[in-house]
Amino acid sequence: MWKYLLEKEFKQFFRDPGLPKMAIAFPVLMMLVFPFAVSMEIRNINLVVVDNNRSTASARLIEKCTSSGYFKLIDICQDPGKAQEYMDDNRADAIITIESDFDTETGKGTGLPLGIKVNTVNGTKGSIGAQYIASCIRMFLKEQNPDTGTNTAPAIEISEKYYYNPYMDYKVFMVPALIVIAITMVTGFFPALNIVGEKETGTIEQINVTPVRKTAFIVCKLIPYWVIALFILTACLIIAWLVFGYTCRGNLLSLYLFTGLQIIVTAGLGLLISNYSSNAQQAMFIIWFFMMIFMLMSGIFTPIASMPEWAKAITYFNPMRYYADAMRAVFLKGSSPLDVWYDAAGLLAIGAAVVSWAILSYKKTE
Repeated sequence: MWKYLLEKEFKQFFRDPGLPKMAIAFPVLMMLVFPFAVSMEIRNINLVVVDNNRSTASARLIEKCTSSGYFKLIDICQDPGKAQEYMDDNRADAIITIESDFDTETGKGTGLPLGIKVNTVNGTKGSIGAQYIASCIRMFLKEQNPDTGTNTAPAIEISEKYYYNPYMDYKVFMVPALIVIAITMVTGFFPALNIVGEKETGTIEQINVTPVRKTAFIVCKLIPYWVIALFILTACLIIAWLVFGYTCRGNLLSLYLFTGLQIIVTAGLGLLISNYSSNAQQAMFIIWFFMMIFMLMSGIFTPIASMPEWAKAITYFNPMRYYADAMRAVFLKGSSPLDVWYDAAGLLAIGAAVVSWAILSYKKTE
């Protein structure tokens, strides 16, 4: 009986001309387009310099900023009013004002007559742009005064070291998140349309009058999407290796283990929604509602630690929280399943509850 049920499910999936193509195209586009299109780097920051010094030192500072690749020099002028007009017209994102005694003060190491003004209409671009300018100034001062001298007060030096992403390449952090989103979306939407599709075509009535038990029916519905999701994971890992040169630092079997647990949750949720939906449009709307909440509260885009306490409590019921945490830990850090056992426990608990609910809520005519 199980053999024929599985054969039916796979035939039903591949009979649809759109679903197999979507299962291949969606993760490929996610992995190849998003890391470049959804860039977490801020570039082409429009910079205006008010240079009242006109010295070699001020020229070197301007060159240090423009050569970093993050700034686009709009104008060098001596009129602060003109520079402010650039910013008021949104043609400038940042203004550096260099005072007339800049070369003298920096040469002696007694001061830094410099002003920075940043347009924070776009808060992210403004704050990151200010950090870039500060970094360029620090590098300039280090080159300007390599010897600190003996009469200067001791300074606190902060040395930063990044263990898992030493070059701060945003794509390294992004790739595991995109894998999580691709697998969750596919294994959530496809099952949600499964039973509803059979309701609309009338084939569900043929199943209802057979001696097939509800448990066997739901489990056989889950297995094809398990295979599809594991195929998607393999394709994403290959793309990450061939296109970006990223490989998993941990055990690949751990990734497949957590992916299998995530499939139980998302596919079970999709079937549960399908049980309560009367048409495909209703099922699509409900699953999209849940997927948006899962993604926004999973820690993929914003850290869970930054959320208010009530939001943190809700994330414990979010399967993507556990899956994203486990994927990043294994992929980036090389963590073992023992290191992230709590993520496995969370997925198992939610998966058991969702699948049990899907089985009990399926109304079958005995």
